[in-house]
Amino acid sequence: MSYKEAPPETRTMIDGVKISYEKPPIFDAVCNTFQINPECYFTYGDTLYNPSRLPIPPEIIAHEKVHMKQQNYNDNDAAIWWGKFLRDRDFRIDQEARAYGRQYEYIKYHVKDKRVTENYLDQLTKSLSGPLYGRCIEFDKARKLIKKYS
Repeated sequence: MSYKEAPPETRTMIDGVKISYEKPPIFDAVCNTFQINPECYFTYGDTLYNPSRLPIPPEIIAHEKVHMKQQNYNDNDAAIWWGKFLRDRDFRIDQEARAYGRQYEYIKYHVKDKRVTENYLDQLTKSLSGPLYGRCIEFDKARKLIKKYS
């Protein structure tokens, strides 16, 4: 079922981004590959999938917009992107570091308390260097990459 065909209660728009409350096409593959809690967000093409109906803060929208651009806002390129994302750890880290960089940039712009922004950067770094992405980058390297792309 496409976004346009989905019942109205399964989709919405936030800040110009299509939001679907259905599972994305790659849901099972991502959950099985990373053994993650499925209560998270997924971007596939031009749609942000939120099957758990979690609140979506604006900094997450900023993060997911990076992935939409990386996937050229279409399902064909998204399928290729996700295939590479699941197989290639260097590609995965690069793509996520860019999105986390944008997310951190959003926070730095909107939150002027340096202690809060540094704590936020620590949380992003722990995520990028942690089990969610297969622990395939060291904390210090992850932090440098996020700052590079912010």
